[in-house]
Amino acid sequence: MGGRSRYDRNIPVDDAIAAEAAAYSTIAELLDGTGEEIIGDRAVAAQIGNVLHSAAIELRAGRALPIEVRRAVRGLANALREQRDPR
Repeated sequence: MGGRSRYDRNIPVDDAIAAEAAAYSTIAELLDGTGEEIIGDRAVAAQIGNVLHSAAIELRAGRALPIEVRRAVRGLANALREQRDPR
């Protein structure tokens, strides 16, 4: 495709964005094992995990999320983190 597609470019990723993506992946993996007790419904927990995992994939690949989506994913991740570790 000659490098014109957003999916075939090698885009450098900032360390902060890579860390954010890693955090989303970690939370998604936690939902795989304990999502039902955290969320209350296995299917909903799986879909939330899919959203977090998909956001992480996009960020790791250097593809920006729309700001509204990024805020929603960040808020979701923060709420789940606070629920598990309410310090």
